[in-house]
Amino acid sequence: MIINQENKKRVYISSAFGCPLRNLDAAKLRNYFSLNNYKLVDTFEHCDYHIYITCSAINPNVINQLNYIKETQKSSGELIVMGCLPGTNEEDLKTVFSGKAIATKNTSDIDNYFPDVRIKYHEVPEVHHYDFGNFVLSDLRPDESAIKLLFKHGLSKTFCRQIHRSSDFKNFIKINKDFNITDPCFLIISSGCANNCSYCNIREAIGKVKSKSIERLVEEYSTLLMQGYRIFHFLAEDICSYGLDIKSSLSRLLMSLSEADKAFHVKWSLDGVNPGWLVKYLHELTPLVKSKKIMEMTISVESGSNRILELMNRHYNIKEVENALKSLRKINPGLKINALFIEGFPSETEEDFNETLNFLKKVRFDNVTITVYSEFETRVSAKIFPKVGKEVIEERMSRAKKLLLSIKTPVIRGDFEQQEKNKSL
Repeated sequence: MIINQENKKRVYISSAFGCPLRNLDAAKLRNYFSLNNYKLVDTFEHCDYHIYITCSAINPNVINQLNYIKETQKSSGELIVMGCLPGTNEEDLKTVFSGKAIATKNTSDIDNYFPDVRIKYHEVPEVHHYDFGNFVLSDLRPDESAIKLLFKHGLSKTFCRQIHRSSDFKNFIKINKDFNITDPCFLIISSGCANNCSYCNIREAIGKVKSKSIERLVEEYSTLLMQGYRIFHFLAEDICSYGLDIKSSLSRLLMSLSEADKAFHVKWSLDGVNPGWLVKYLHELTPLVKSKKIMEMTISVESGSNRILELMNRHYNIKEVENALKSLRKINPGLKINALFIEGFPSETEEDFNETLNFLKKVRFDNVTITVYSEFETRVSAKIFPKVGKEVIEERMSRAKKLLLSIKTPVIRGDFEQQEKNKSL
């Protein structure tokens, strides 16, 4: 049966924030509506339904998204708000919006609002890529000579790491000349989080840990290998919580995937690694780093102060984390290690901040994202005093950036970048 394209219901799907997981949700929803004979359009001004996927991790996101929702619901299309905002800031959302809303953990409930669909959300194949660009290897250019790298980084540890990384990448390109090493391929291994960080504002929205079985992931991975993909990004709201619900673990999964790709030359990126897990499973991780299969890790360190980490309900010792990272650097100098930090957590003293600066100097990350602490009154951290003043935070952010630039470490101010992205919506 041929359906007139003009008679199809029009759907516009947008994401409020550059989170890979929520962007993959958006990509899967696009497939969901396309498979069910809806027409995808590129603006909410000409649609019957506007699916808006939100993020509530920090205050700037929440404020900008509420403003966006307030304005866009005036359009002719029906707005459906999804993502983390409906699961965490429901009362705030109700002040500007009384329509349909679905939290991240309940994404499959979209079927309830479209009861006529033939293909249910859980029947839609997993999505492994979207138009996000090559963000992992963007700093590696095969044509970049050692002289060019020296001019860019000077005689620094960054220069030495780039030489190792560039050499390995050139070899990787040579081996995989007939395969896909430009499009990032994402593999979602689980959803939800088992941690209870005192400041986190998305835990209720994402729910408890739900891990895919190792068998299912090996099957997904093997299919992607046969399709020619060679660079993989393993994703989850908390990657290190993988397996807790199925009596397994992330280390077991990585070993199983490594067995499945023995005939191939691949690179892996692990996103959002908890430092406590890194310390605990360093022995299992070491051979994967030594073989250069793991090319990149993003570590959610948050602070260099053990006192602040305890208040954050983060269970690791910063010295042990430092030793683990140095160990990994030693066995593979080209390993790319990125880090996430929060500045201005309640009661953070000058001593606490200096401990973070010292940690940054000792470890020398390849990329650092610093986000200003966001306070939500329903979180435990809201009850911690004294608060750190805005002027103090700004001054410390400036000092941190100055330090990182002096040691040739790229730095991103996470909250500022996110505000600018949301303003552009």
